[in-house]
Amino acid sequence: MKTDLEWFRTFKAVFETGTMSDAAKELNISQPGVSLHLNALESYVGYPLFKRNTRRMVPNERAKMLYRQVCNSLEKLEEVEGNFRKKKKAGRSTLSVGMYPYLYYQFLESRLPDLDFNMVLHIESAENLIPLLAHGTVDVAVFSQEVPLRNVCYEELGAIRFVLVAGACTDVSGFADLAGCEKRLAGWLQSQLWYNAADSEQFNLFWKLNFGKEPDFSPNYILPDECSVMRCLSNKRGLAVLPESLCRDAISRHEIVKLWDGCRPLESMFYIGFRKTGLLTDEVLALKRLMKEGFERCAAV
Repeated sequence: MKTDLEWFRTFKAVFETGTMSDAAKELNISQPGVSLHLNALESYVGYPLFKRNTRRMVPNERAKMLYRQVCNSLEKLEEVEGNFRKKKKAGRSTLSVGMYPYLYYQFLESRLPDLDFNMVLHIESAENLIPLLAHGTVDVAVFSQEVPLRNVCYEELGAIRFVLVAGACTDVSGFADLAGCEKRLAGWLQSQLWYNAADSEQFNLFWKLNFGKEPDFSPNYILPDECSVMRCLSNKRGLAVLPESLCRDAISRHEIVKLWDGCRPLESMFYIGFRKTGLLTDEVLALKRLMKEGFERCAAV
């Protein structure tokens, strides 16, 4: 069983404040979260640390010994953490950001020179972004989920529509005639070459939304991300489900053809998640404003 540094932070807060509720306020977490951390630590060390009563959490001798051992280390760690993250008048602060590849290329890459702070970027799937945000490896993450995480809050950025597109060399001459017949349309689609991003669920969601079931075939090419899919499709042959906003320039250049919105549009809402206890408030606000502007531009076109 592995320990969690947050257990010791919680233990220190309970020891110093004397109550679960005061510790929860200091740590900016829920009281059940404090209880969960404390129980986990007691289970790990193998003995109780406090005598619980209706008013106070009274530390026993073993708790006092543990406090002496961890207190200085935690204070030094918090000092290092604060010094690393706080703004310095003579320098630039650093914000650690996580997001999907196509969101970065579409909304952020061209705006980096406008930022007045440094950035460490983590280009990841949602599966990898969640633990990075939970453990504080990233200060901010942008993705299509609101995952309940301690000390993390979310704000909506906007929705992105996903559409069926084809490479410019794809023979789509008979596609329009298939729109009224679900079975023939599904058969035609199934006979085509398909591209998909490795971590994208949009292909499955689009198929299920329009045909009422999961696809019973797999894409021919699984690529690292949506940008790679778009590049491979441009002036080539094949189909993919991609963000409409990502493809607009390629569509206007006739490198890609927009085939179908679907019977019902497939839209994904995106959120920006950030840690409540973060010290880089101005930087988070600046990034949030930049990303919202990007989503608004996409919606306005």
